[in-house]
Amino acid sequence: MKALSAALLALVLVACDQVPVSNGAARKVEDARARNDAPAIWRVRDEDSTLYLFGTVHLLPTGLNWQRDDMRDVFAQSGTVFFETDHTGAAGLRAQALATQIGLRRDGRRLTETLDNYQSKLLEAVANNGQLDLAALDSMQPWLASEFLTLSAANAAGLSADISPDEALKSRAARAGKNVIYFETPEDQVRQIAELPEAVQLELLTETMERFDEMDDMLAAIARDWAIGDVEALEAALVAPLEGAPDGYVKAVLLDRNDVWADRLERFMQGSGTGFVAIGTAHFLGEGSLIDALEARDYDVARYLAFLGEDVIKPARLELPDVPSGAE
Repeated sequence: MKALSAALLALVLVACDQVPVSNGAARKVEDARARNDAPAIWRVRDEDSTLYLFGTVHLLPTGLNWQRDDMRDVFAQSGTVFFETDHTGAAGLRAQALATQIGLRRDGRRLTETLDNYQSKLLEAVANNGQLDLAALDSMQPWLASEFLTLSAANAAGLSADISPDEALKSRAARAGKNVIYFETPEDQVRQIAELPEAVQLELLTETMERFDEMDDMLAAIARDWAIGDVEALEAALVAPLEGAPDGYVKAVLLDRNDVWADRLERFMQGSGTGFVAIGTAHFLGEGSLIDALEARDYDVARYLAFLGEDVIKPARLELPDVPSGAE
Protein backbone atom coordinates (compact mmCIF):
# COMPACT_ATOMS: atom_id res chain seq x y z
CA MET A 1 0.00 0.00 0.00
CA LYS A 2 1.05 3.61 -0.42
CA ALA A 3 1.49 3.98 3.34
CA LEU A 4 1.31 1.18 5.86
CA SER A 5 2.02 3.32 8.92
CA ALA A 6 4.01 6.43 9.79
CA ALA A 7 7.00 4.22 10.53
CA LEU A 8 7.03 2.89 6.98
CA LEU A 9 6.83 6.06 5.07
CA ALA A 10 9.39 8.38 4.09
CA LEU A 11 15.11 20.40 4.71
CA VAL A 12 17.99 20.40 6.85
CA LEU A 13 20.57 21.62 4.34
CA VAL A 14 24.18 20.59 4.88
CA ALA A 15 26.20 23.71 5.63
CA CYS A 16 29.38 24.06 3.62
CA ASP A 17 31.71 26.84 4.77
CA GLN A 18 33.51 28.84 2.13
CA VAL A 19 37.22 28.08 1.85
CA PRO A 20 39.95 30.05 0.05
CA VAL A 21 40.43 27.86 -3.02
CA SER A 22 40.66 28.43 -6.75
CA ASN A 23 37.55 29.11 -8.80
CA GLY A 24 37.69 25.62 -10.33
CA ALA A 25 37.85 23.91 -6.94
CA ALA A 26 35.17 26.19 -5.55
CA ARG A 27 32.89 25.24 -8.44
CA LYS A 28 33.44 21.55 -7.69
CA VAL A 29 32.49 22.12 -4.07
CA GLU A 30 29.35 23.95 -5.19
CA ASP A 31 28.57 21.04 -7.50
CA ALA A 32 29.01 18.66 -4.59
CA ARG A 33 26.50 20.59 -2.54
CA ALA A 34 23.96 20.65 -5.32
CA ARG A 35 24.38 17.03 -6.35
CA ASN A 36 25.12 15.06 -3.18
CA ASP A 37 22.60 16.70 -0.87
CA ALA A 38 19.99 14.51 -2.50
CA PRO A 39 18.12 11.22 -2.05
CA ALA A 40 20.48 8.33 -1.41
CA ILE A 41 21.68 6.05 -4.20
CA TRP A 42 23.56 2.78 -3.72
CA ARG A 43 25.44 0.86 -6.41
CA VAL A 44 25.81 -2.88 -6.98
CA ARG A 45 28.09 -4.15 -9.72
CA ASP A 46 30.08 -7.05 -11.07
CA GLU A 47 32.13 -7.52 -14.24
CA ASP A 48 29.33 -6.75 -16.69
CA SER A 49 26.30 -5.61 -14.67
CA THR A 50 25.41 -2.58 -12.58
CA LEU A 51 22.37 -1.82 -10.46
CA TYR A 52 21.62 1.58 -8.96
CA LEU A 53 19.39 1.37 -5.89
CA PHE A 54 17.29 4.48 -5.30
CA GLY A 55 15.18 4.69 -2.16
CA THR A 56 11.89 6.54 -2.50
CA VAL A 57 9.22 7.89 -0.21
CA HIS A 58 5.64 7.37 -1.27
CA LEU A 59 4.33 10.73 -0.05
CA LEU A 60 5.79 14.14 -0.93
CA PRO A 61 4.85 17.80 -0.52
CA THR A 62 4.36 19.85 -3.66
CA GLY A 63 7.35 21.92 -4.67
CA LEU A 64 10.00 19.73 -3.03
CA ASN A 65 13.07 19.73 -5.28
CA TRP A 66 14.51 16.21 -5.16
CA GLN A 67 15.62 15.42 -8.73
CA ARG A 68 19.39 15.84 -9.04
CA ASP A 69 21.86 15.17 -11.85
CA ASP A 70 23.24 12.07 -10.09
CA MET A 71 19.85 10.39 -10.25
CA ARG A 72 19.12 11.62 -13.77
CA ASP A 73 22.51 10.43 -15.05
CA VAL A 74 22.33 6.89 -13.68
CA PHE A 75 18.67 6.60 -14.65
CA ALA A 76 19.57 7.57 -18.22
CA GLN A 77 22.29 4.88 -18.26
CA SER A 78 19.84 2.19 -17.14
CA GLY A 79 18.02 0.07 -19.68
CA THR A 80 15.82 -1.67 -17.10
CA VAL A 81 13.96 -0.02 -14.24
CA PHE A 82 12.44 -1.92 -11.31
CA PHE A 83 9.50 -0.62 -9.27
CA GLU A 84 7.44 -2.08 -6.45
CA THR A 85 4.15 -2.09 -8.35
CA ASP A 86 1.97 -0.30 -10.88
CA HIS A 87 -1.00 1.53 -9.38
CA THR A 88 -2.19 2.98 -12.67
CA GLY A 89 -4.77 1.76 -15.15
CA ALA A 90 -6.65 -1.48 -14.82
CA ALA A 91 -4.23 -2.94 -12.26
CA GLY A 92 -4.79 -0.02 -9.91
CA LEU A 93 -8.56 -0.24 -10.33
CA ARG A 94 -8.47 -3.95 -9.49
CA ALA A 95 -6.46 -3.20 -6.35
CA GLN A 96 -8.94 -0.52 -5.29
CA ALA A 97 -11.80 -2.94 -5.82
CA LEU A 98 -9.99 -5.59 -3.78
CA ALA A 99 -9.23 -3.14 -0.97
CA THR A 100 -12.90 -2.20 -0.83
CA GLN A 101 -14.01 -5.82 -0.98
CA ILE A 102 -11.79 -7.08 1.84
CA GLY A 103 -11.20 -3.81 3.70
CA LEU A 104 -14.83 -3.03 4.51
CA ARG A 105 -16.42 -5.25 7.13
CA ARG A 106 -18.95 -7.73 5.80
CA ASP A 107 -19.23 -9.91 8.90
CA GLY A 108 -21.99 -7.88 10.53
CA ARG A 109 -19.59 -6.42 13.10
CA ARG A 110 -18.32 -2.88 13.50
CA LEU A 111 -14.69 -1.92 14.06
CA THR A 112 -15.53 -0.56 17.51
CA GLU A 113 -16.78 -4.01 18.54
CA THR A 114 -13.20 -5.27 18.26
CA LEU A 115 -11.77 -2.37 20.30
CA ASP A 116 -11.51 -1.99 24.06
CA ASN A 117 -12.77 1.15 25.79
CA TYR A 118 -9.43 2.97 25.47
CA GLN A 119 -9.15 2.20 21.76
CA SER A 120 -12.77 3.20 21.12
CA LYS A 121 -12.31 6.57 22.84
CA LEU A 122 -9.08 7.04 20.92
CA LEU A 123 -10.88 6.40 17.63
CA GLU A 124 -13.55 8.96 18.55
CA ALA A 125 -10.87 11.54 19.41
CA VAL A 126 -8.97 10.91 16.17
CA ALA A 127 -12.14 11.22 14.11
CA ASN A 128 -13.01 14.47 15.87
CA ASN A 129 -9.51 15.98 15.62
CA GLY A 130 -9.12 14.96 12.00
CA GLN A 131 -12.68 15.91 11.05
CA LEU A 132 -13.23 12.36 9.81
CA ASP A 133 -16.44 10.35 9.51
CA LEU A 134 -16.52 8.03 12.53
CA ALA A 135 -19.22 5.86 10.96
CA ALA A 136 -17.04 5.34 7.89
CA LEU A 137 -14.06 4.33 10.05
CA ASP A 138 -16.31 1.99 12.03
CA SER A 139 -17.14 0.10 8.83
CA MET A 140 -13.48 -0.72 8.08
CA GLN A 141 -11.19 -3.58 8.92
CA PRO A 142 -8.39 -2.41 11.26
CA TRP A 143 -5.75 -2.41 8.51
CA LEU A 144 -7.84 -0.19 6.23
CA ALA A 145 -8.69 2.19 9.07
CA SER A 146 -4.97 2.52 9.85
CA GLU A 147 -4.22 3.17 6.20
CA PHE A 148 -7.01 5.72 5.96
CA LEU A 149 -5.79 7.60 9.04
CA THR A 150 -2.22 7.70 7.75
CA LEU A 151 -3.30 9.09 4.40
CA SER A 152 -5.54 11.62 6.14
CA ALA A 153 -2.57 12.83 8.19
CA ALA A 154 -0.47 13.01 5.03
CA ASN A 155 -3.14 15.08 3.34
CA ALA A 156 -3.22 17.44 6.32
CA ALA A 157 0.54 17.88 5.94
CA GLY A 158 0.18 18.70 2.25
CA LEU A 159 1.72 15.40 1.15
CA SER A 160 0.53 13.45 -1.87
CA ALA A 161 1.20 10.05 -3.41
CA ASP A 162 0.33 11.39 -6.86
CA ILE A 163 3.57 13.43 -7.05
CA SER A 164 5.77 10.85 -5.35
CA PRO A 165 9.17 9.95 -6.80
CA ASP A 166 7.76 6.53 -7.66
CA GLU A 167 5.18 8.09 -9.97
CA ALA A 168 7.64 10.65 -11.38
CA LEU A 169 10.15 7.93 -12.25
CA LYS A 170 7.49 5.68 -13.76
CA SER A 171 6.52 8.55 -16.03
CA ARG A 172 10.17 9.21 -16.90
CA ALA A 173 10.74 5.51 -17.65
CA ALA A 174 7.72 5.37 -19.96
CA ARG A 175 8.78 8.49 -21.84
CA ALA A 176 12.30 7.12 -22.28
CA GLY A 177 11.10 3.70 -23.44
CA LYS A 178 12.78 1.82 -20.59
CA ASN A 179 12.18 -1.85 -19.90
CA VAL A 180 10.02 -1.64 -16.76
CA ILE A 181 9.70 -4.52 -14.30
CA TYR A 182 7.33 -4.55 -11.33
CA PHE A 183 8.18 -6.73 -8.34
CA GLU A 184 4.56 -7.14 -7.26
CA THR A 185 0.99 -6.63 -8.38
CA PRO A 186 -1.14 -4.04 -6.56
CA GLU A 187 -3.29 -6.91 -5.32
CA ASP A 188 -0.20 -8.49 -3.75
CA GLN A 189 0.41 -5.33 -1.76
CA VAL A 190 -3.18 -5.15 -0.55
CA ARG A 191 -3.15 -8.77 0.61
CA GLN A 192 0.19 -8.43 2.42
CA ILE A 193 -1.35 -6.10 4.97
CA ALA A 194 -4.96 -7.31 4.79
CA GLU A 195 -3.99 -10.90 5.60
CA LEU A 196 -2.12 -10.01 8.78
CA PRO A 197 -3.78 -11.50 11.89
CA GLU A 198 -6.47 -9.26 13.33
CA ALA A 199 -4.49 -8.82 16.56
CA VAL A 200 -1.57 -7.44 14.56
CA GLN A 201 -3.86 -5.14 12.61
CA LEU A 202 -5.37 -3.82 15.84
CA GLU A 203 -1.93 -3.15 17.30
CA LEU A 204 -0.96 -1.18 14.19
CA LEU A 205 -4.23 0.75 14.28
CA THR A 206 -3.72 1.62 17.94
CA GLU A 207 -0.23 2.96 17.28
CA THR A 208 -1.51 4.96 14.31
CA MET A 209 -4.27 6.48 16.45
CA GLU A 210 -1.88 7.30 19.29
CA ARG A 211 0.42 9.12 16.87
CA PHE A 212 -2.24 10.68 14.71
CA ASP A 213 -1.93 14.25 16.01
CA GLU A 214 1.83 14.30 15.37
CA MET A 215 1.86 12.17 12.25
CA ASP A 216 1.63 15.05 9.78
CA ASP A 217 4.84 16.54 11.18
CA MET A 218 6.51 13.11 11.23
CA LEU A 219 5.68 12.41 7.60
CA ALA A 220 6.81 15.88 6.51
CA ALA A 221 10.12 15.41 8.37
CA ILE A 222 10.65 12.04 6.68
CA ALA A 223 10.16 13.67 3.27
CA ARG A 224 12.67 16.42 4.11
CA ASP A 225 15.29 13.97 5.43
CA TRP A 226 14.83 11.79 2.38
CA ALA A 227 15.33 14.73 0.02
CA ILE A 228 18.85 15.37 1.38
CA GLY A 229 19.86 11.71 1.72
CA ASP A 230 20.05 11.74 5.52
CA VAL A 231 20.12 7.97 5.89
CA GLU A 232 20.73 8.02 9.65
CA ALA A 233 17.65 10.18 10.26
CA LEU A 234 15.57 7.98 7.98
CA GLU A 235 16.69 4.83 9.75
CA ALA A 236 15.71 6.38 13.08
CA ALA A 237 12.30 7.38 11.70
CA LEU A 238 11.48 4.33 9.58
CA VAL A 239 13.31 1.35 11.04
CA ALA A 240 13.85 1.98 14.76
CA PRO A 241 10.09 2.15 15.52
CA LEU A 242 9.66 -1.29 13.96
CA GLU A 243 11.63 -2.91 16.79
CA GLY A 244 8.42 -2.94 18.80
CA ALA A 245 6.17 -3.92 15.90
CA PRO A 246 3.88 -6.93 16.29
CA ASP A 247 5.29 -10.34 15.40
CA GLY A 248 4.98 -11.09 11.72
CA TYR A 249 4.50 -7.51 10.60
CA VAL A 250 8.11 -6.66 9.72
CA LYS A 251 8.59 -10.10 8.19
CA ALA A 252 5.54 -9.69 5.95
CA VAL A 253 6.03 -6.11 4.77
CA LEU A 254 9.84 -5.90 4.65
CA LEU A 255 12.00 -8.97 5.22
CA ASP A 256 10.21 -11.54 3.07
CA ARG A 257 9.81 -9.05 0.24
CA ASN A 258 13.48 -8.04 0.43
CA ASP A 259 14.50 -11.67 0.05
CA VAL A 260 12.23 -12.26 -2.95
CA TRP A 261 13.36 -9.05 -4.61
CA ALA A 262 17.02 -9.90 -4.03
CA ASP A 263 16.46 -13.14 -5.96
CA ARG A 264 14.98 -11.16 -8.85
CA LEU A 265 17.88 -8.71 -8.85
CA GLU A 266 20.42 -11.52 -8.64
CA ARG A 267 19.00 -12.94 -11.86
CA PHE A 268 19.48 -9.52 -13.46
CA MET A 269 23.07 -9.36 -12.22
CA GLN A 270 23.76 -12.79 -13.72
CA GLY A 271 23.16 -11.23 -17.12
CA SER A 272 24.68 -8.00 -18.34
CA GLY A 273 23.57 -4.39 -18.45
CA THR A 274 22.62 -1.51 -16.20
CA GLY A 275 19.47 -1.30 -14.11
CA PHE A 276 17.79 1.14 -11.75
CA VAL A 277 15.72 0.08 -8.72
CA ALA A 278 13.22 2.56 -7.26
CA ILE A 279 11.50 1.23 -4.13
CA GLY A 280 10.65 2.49 -0.66
CA THR A 281 13.68 3.70 1.30
CA ALA A 282 12.83 1.49 4.29
CA HIS A 283 13.80 -1.54 2.20
CA PHE A 284 17.42 -0.31 2.13
CA LEU A 285 17.75 0.40 5.85
CA GLY A 286 18.39 -1.66 8.95
CA GLU A 287 19.01 -5.33 9.57
CA GLY A 288 17.54 -7.61 6.94
CA SER A 289 17.45 -4.86 4.32
CA LEU A 290 17.61 -5.48 0.59
CA ILE A 291 21.24 -4.36 0.80
CA ASP A 292 21.91 -7.09 3.38
CA ALA A 293 20.11 -9.62 1.18
CA LEU A 294 22.29 -8.72 -1.82
CA GLU A 295 25.47 -8.81 0.26
CA ALA A 296 24.45 -12.27 1.50
CA ARG A 297 24.49 -13.26 -2.17
CA ASP A 298 28.12 -12.07 -2.41
CA TYR A 299 27.48 -8.70 -4.06
CA ASP A 300 29.28 -5.57 -2.93
CA VAL A 301 26.86 -2.72 -2.26
CA ALA A 302 28.08 0.82 -1.59
CA ARG A 303 26.59 4.28 -1.28
CA TYR A 304 27.10 6.06 -4.60
CA LEU A 305 28.16 9.70 -4.82
CA ALA A 306 29.22 11.36 -8.05
CA PHE A 307 31.71 13.68 -6.38
CA LEU A 308 33.23 14.16 -2.95
CA GLY A 309 34.27 17.70 -2.15
CA GLU A 310 34.54 19.76 1.01
CA ASP A 311 31.92 19.15 3.69
CA VAL A 312 29.53 16.98 1.71
CA ILE A 313 27.54 14.12 3.17
CA LYS A 314 29.89 11.27 4.06
CA PRO A 315 27.73 8.16 4.56
CA ALA A 316 28.99 4.94 6.06
CA ARG A 317 28.71 3.10 2.75
CA LEU A 318 30.03 5.27 -0.06
CA GLU A 319 31.68 4.72 -3.37
CA LEU A 320 33.23 7.05 -5.89
CA PRO A 321 32.36 6.59 -9.55
CA ASP A 322 35.04 5.52 -11.95
CA VAL A 323 37.26 8.39 -13.07
CA PRO A 324 38.59 8.11 -16.64
CA SER A 325 42.34 7.86 -16.96
CA GLY A 326 43.96 11.30 -17.11
CA ALA A 327 40.95 13.10 -15.66
CA GLU A 328 41.67 15.71 -13.02
